[in-house]
Amino acid sequence: MGLKKKKGEIKTQNISKFTQKNYIWLPILSGTLMVLSHSPISLFPVSFVSLVPLLVSLRKEDPSHNFKIGLISGITAYLGIIYWVTVAMNRYGGLDIFTSITVMLLLVLYMALYVGIFSWVITFFEMKYSFPIILSAPFVWVILEYIRGFFLSGFPWALLAYSQHNFLPFIQIISITGVYFISFLIVAVNCIFFHIWTKKKVPVIYTLIVAALITTSIIYGVTRLNSDNKGIERKSVAIIQGNIRQDIKWDEAFKAKTVDKYIKMTTEHARGSDIVIWPETSMPFAFNTAKKIQEVLKSLAISINSFLLFGTVHMEDGDKFYNSAYLIDRQGNISGFYNKVHLVPFGEYTPLKKYIPFLEKITAAGGNFTPGKSHTPIKSPIGNIGVLICYEGIFPEISVDTVRNGAQLIVNLTNDAWYDRTSAPFQHLIFYIFRAIETERYVLRAANTGISAIIDTRGRIYLKTNIFEDDILKGDFYLYKNRTFYVKYGDWFILISFICFFILLVVFLMVYLIKQKR
Repeated sequence: MGLKKKKGEIKTQNISKFTQKNYIWLPILSGTLMVLSHSPISLFPVSFVSLVPLLVSLRKEDPSHNFKIGLISGITAYLGIIYWVTVAMNRYGGLDIFTSITVMLLLVLYMALYVGIFSWVITFFEMKYSFPIILSAPFVWVILEYIRGFFLSGFPWALLAYSQHNFLPFIQIISITGVYFISFLIVAVNCIFFHIWTKKKVPVIYTLIVAALITTSIIYGVTRLNSDNKGIERKSVAIIQGNIRQDIKWDEAFKAKTVDKYIKMTTEHARGSDIVIWPETSMPFAFNTAKKIQEVLKSLAISINSFLLFGTVHMEDGDKFYNSAYLIDRQGNISGFYNKVHLVPFGEYTPLKKYIPFLEKITAAGGNFTPGKSHTPIKSPIGNIGVLICYEGIFPEISVDTVRNGAQLIVNLTNDAWYDRTSAPFQHLIFYIFRAIETERYVLRAANTGISAIIDTRGRIYLKTNIFEDDILKGDFYLYKNRTFYVKYGDWFILISFICFFILLVVFLMVYLIKQKR
């Protein structure tokens, strides 16, 4: 009798041996699968199994080991996803290659910490209170994603949900729930496959609940895609992609040529459009102090009979510079302007400079901008235009705030020339698919070197450009004034996740205490 082993014990031993033998390769495989699921490769079904190797490699009795395993997986994933930081900092940011690589590795390590914490937390609660991983993992993952979205100014790049940008029927539900709900479902599906791998059986009730949530989401998505609301007013747009290389963009000798190029492209191709849009800092100087250029652009707007929205620099008090957007109307009047609020740390400003002065040395050249005060849309006869400059669009709360303030349209002005021909321009584009769906607003995207695009309220990209090409996009869009459930109530799903996780934790803690008393 003493020599016999139960069937479950044999399975556990076999799994443990498999895990020990592959403890490095499994988390590396998970990280690699995450890279493959994200843009530009975009093998979105892979995301539903990408975490399984990581979960299988975790040891129930050793949370500290699991933190390291999670770290390995995260480092692998984010090295493959945000490697382009080195290109931006070294080639165009004025930093040497060693410092640029160091900055990139620090950012990768920071993002990987969240995967390490995720791995530690879910196994700690399983070991301590028998809280099953398949219950804790979806909640812990989305809570950590949410924290990453605002902690230390926030960097919600490469959320699991963004891997689904091609699966439009599935992601329409974010108009109600927000983007984190998609990440929740992806992790839940991974947990099903993990349970099948380790327990050799399907968690029936859990699977039925997850399947019901996904099915409901897809049915809602198909219905929404087939019932497009045409909005309150139709307008036409011409988006000018000037394709100005980053290494000459701020060169004093080239600025006049930049202005001439945009004027020529606009005059030849954009006449008669309701609005013409130029990218971020397409006018690379302090526009409010350049009186001659002001008169030239005012005359241009009058001659083409269009509103002109463009990115530039705004200066105040002689030493405060803002990354801005100006709007000139058909009569040549400045209708309004917007100053970028959420600046890029170490790109547009140096965080904690007063307390840690040496940090300024790792800030890209020209990183001395001042943040604007609010996400207030530019109000004009053509509609209320919510402007998102550069990476402001990666933050769901910014576009929500803009729409709550009255935006009937979202315009993204960006300069992705910083990233050269890396994956960054492709990754940056897909955020606006989600912002369009969440807010039910058209997104007009003007990118200096691409990818410029027209995205409708369902996340469909009607027109887009290639990178590093001179191009003009001409199309139509609609103004909207309604508010989605998500715009009205924000990240209520995250609050529910916190509450549910806390309740489940209390339940398992009480069960644990009762067992201890026995």
